[in-house]
Amino acid sequence: MVIFAVITMAGCLPRNAFAPPPDNWEMWRKPGTEEVVLWKDLLDCGYDSPFGGLRVKERVPRTLSQVAGSMICMERLGYTHSPRGRDTPICRISGWKSTEACLLGKDIPTPDPQRRLNGGYCKQYPKSRACLP
Repeated sequence: MVIFAVITMAGCLPRNAFAPPPDNWEMWRKPGTEEVVLWKDLLDCGYDSPFGGLRVKERVPRTLSQVAGSMICMERLGYTHSPRGRDTPICRISGWKSTEACLLGKDIPTPDPQRRLNGGYCKQYPKSRACLP
């Protein structure tokens, strides 16, 4: 316990070491894009919610390949995925590159506003700015 206190006080732990993980939208970048446009694009590409920890009632479990497909959809819209400040294409990251989306191009949705407007998030939060047509 004393060692932990010394390490913490000495500044040896990374800044935000105990911060919660960022929301989905906070990990995507596209210069000049407003937040609400990013939120809409996430939902158009099949994300359950633009906000990571939010529980959507009508959430359908998705495979790892389907999640990778949504991420590839975002990349095709010109976004870069920047977890921990590094821009790396999804299919070059070890945990994702073996998915069918990366290997075979399977499970990659095309952006669809109807997917967003008819999805669980917009049914649960119809007044959200992300759910405006």
